[in-house]
Amino acid sequence: MKTGQLINFYVPFIENNKNVSPDDQAILFLDKATDLIRAGAPGVGFTYSANYGQTRTIQQTYFSGGWNTQTNGANQAKVVESLEALLDSKYPALQGKLHILPITTMNAYVQIVAPWNDDVHLGIVTTDLDRIENYLKSGWTVLGWQNQISVNNPKHPYAVGGGVAQGMPTAVSDKIQQTLISLSTTYK
Repeated sequence: MKTGQLINFYVPFIENNKNVSPDDQAILFLDKATDLIRAGAPGVGFTYSANYGQTRTIQQTYFSGGWNTQTNGANQAKVVESLEALLDSKYPALQGKLHILPITTMNAYVQIVAPWNDDVHLGIVTTDLDRIENYLKSGWTVLGWQNQISVNNPKHPYAVGGGVAQGMPTAVSDKIQQTLISLSTTYK
């Protein structure tokens, strides 16, 4: 089986001093996924900054054969919410072929994990990153979400851990970025 690839994928949230709507950001992912699947990718995933509750829900949805994770919240979550609405209306062919690949950047808002500390967080993130690599090993293409803040930062090129998760421990943030950078060179 052919392995997949991790592609750095730039999605701005501000362009020409104007906010880019969640729908417009979602369409960038949907159109890219459509092109990649037409070119032969069995599926496409994209990195997403998640709280641990979202990570659990997203994984449970896919493990049970579903496609609509009903993700909501702020920042990237708004984009995912728009993306899933568009999957239900204008892009139904991508249902089950386009997956959110959560990377846990903070504890859950509901059903929190206790105790939550750097070691627990690092263990959860390691599982998240292993899951992403399994997608790559299965031939899926992974879009590494970048934005105007991350794209020109060689040590932290991926849009993971900003916004409401800015307090993420440095060791966890570094692990995420270093692993994604490594995957982008291993799976190209």
